[in-house]
Amino acid sequence: MIDIIIYLRENYNMKKFYIFIAFFLLISSTYSYWEWTPQTKKWINPKYAVKDTPQEQFNYAEEFRKNGKIDIAIREHKKLLKHYPKSEYAPNSCFILGEIYKEKGEKKKAFDYFQKIINEYPSSPLVFSAIKIQSEIAEKSLNERDKGFFRFIVKKEEKGDLMNKVIESSPYDAEAIDRMFKLADFYYQIKEYEKGIEILDKIIKNFPEKKDVHEEVKYLKIKYLLSSIPEKNYDTDVIEEIKDQILEFSIDYPKSRFKDEIEKIEKVLDEKEAEKYYQIANYYERAGKKKSAIYYYKKIVDKFPNTEYGKIANEKINKGL
Repeated sequence: MIDIIIYLRENYNMKKFYIFIAFFLLISSTYSYWEWTPQTKKWINPKYAVKDTPQEQFNYAEEFRKNGKIDIAIREHKKLLKHYPKSEYAPNSCFILGEIYKEKGEKKKAFDYFQKIINEYPSSPLVFSAIKIQSEIAEKSLNERDKGFFRFIVKKEEKGDLMNKVIESSPYDAEAIDRMFKLADFYYQIKEYEKGIEILDKIIKNFPEKKDVHEEVKYLKIKYLLSSIPEKNYDTDVIEEIKDQILEFSIDYPKSRFKDEIEKIEKVLDEKEAEKYYQIANYYERAGKKKSAIYYYKKIVDKFPNTEYGKIANEKINKGL
């Protein structure tokens, strides 16, 4: 090799010499990762080579994991999924990849590998374990507070997507109700009231026999509807809808454990409705239409005497406006 280099330097100009050297180094660096295999009579890069059977490939990947070479283990398990996707070892590799990424703190990747088991290997005995771990990841995601810059990147409602997938994967198991309640509460906390109500409705639909659970669901629906009413310019039809639901609730559950909470909601509704009438009465008062103003002030006193607006309306009537 040295003789070749000397010959080139003596017989070619420096520009051609350096081009050859650069080309030689490129070829050398490329083929340094490749090995000649007499069996196949081909150059093979060990990085991309796969074992002859899925069992060999799985055991090969696991040896790296046991020896703490996690990145190589990840690569080898992914190769198994690529080359032997239908083998009995494929769901096991998926599960192990999920566990590895979970330990590394890469929750989304972990969740997706567990989801792959559910979607592509539904008959695998690992499905239920995958759903359980997914549920843990999803619940942790719901409870995590957004920190720093990332709170501007990840929309809060997107955090509910993980738990939604868990519920969709196993909508009728023993823990599904608890997951649905947690997801509904998450939507309530981020003020996505309609989504929360949809999840609550799903509880009743999926578990019609759970009458004791229905009581809490119906109470929460009333609570969510109340919270959905905007502070200003709200529709009185929504108030009427909530009152209808309260009436139905009181008939179905006369001794409800949520009785005190329902009474508080009724007081809030009375206050809001009284406010609406007060705005009308006050408008007529400012416009100089005394009779119309008194009419609405009296309406407030008659229908909502114990509200704050009822007390104000009563004072105005007594003072003759």
